[in-house]
Amino acid sequence: MSEQANSWACEVYGPDLPAELGHLCFYAQIERCTSEAQCHQRMIASRQQLFQRINELAAAGDPTGEYLAGEFTNPSQLLGVDEETEQ
Repeated sequence: MSEQANSWACEVYGPDLPAELGHLCFYAQIERCTSEAQCHQRMIASRQQLFQRINELAAAGDPTGEYLAGEFTNPSQLLGVDEETEQ
């Protein structure tokens, strides 16, 4: 793949990670994204999983989970997303 094919802004790190490294963002330890859309879908799933875990902890009475559940009331608030781009 060409560098241009892998150039997009990382949803988590935004401008702190150069666009040409967007495909490495967040999932670099697992596998590289092959498209911006694939990264976006993975990030949506990650936000939902994290949100679910926070709420599980809160429901179990964990003080940190309770605090986080109060701070993050929607998965789109997690992991550096711009709510306008979350779909």
